Amino acid sequence: MFARVTTYSGTPEKIERALETYREQVLPWVSDATGFRGLVVLLDRDREEGIALTFWADEASLRDNVASGAALRDEIAEAAETPIVEVRSYEVIAADELALDEPS
Repeated sequence: MFARVTTYSGTPEKIERALETYREQVLPWVSDATGFRGLVVLLDRDREEGIALTFWADEASLRDNVASGAALRDEIAEAAETPIVEVRSYEVIAADELALDEPS
């Protein structure tokens, strides 16, 4: 499994708005893409920074920018005024179960 780690800069509100747009417009499409395995988003409100991790079955799926929605990601980041600071790729060598509690 491989992960793409994208770092964004912007106010928490803008990053949350970009995430909402991504979930509505890109996630349904990319979920059908061959090799897509999931999404985790982290937000540091004080530093005004967000990190999106997308997970892919193999390196070929990760590198397929069309299937992975890279162009749409870039367009949403620009429209939401959340510039992409960095995009990096990693091989996932360990993963344990992640259970998120719903916010109260």
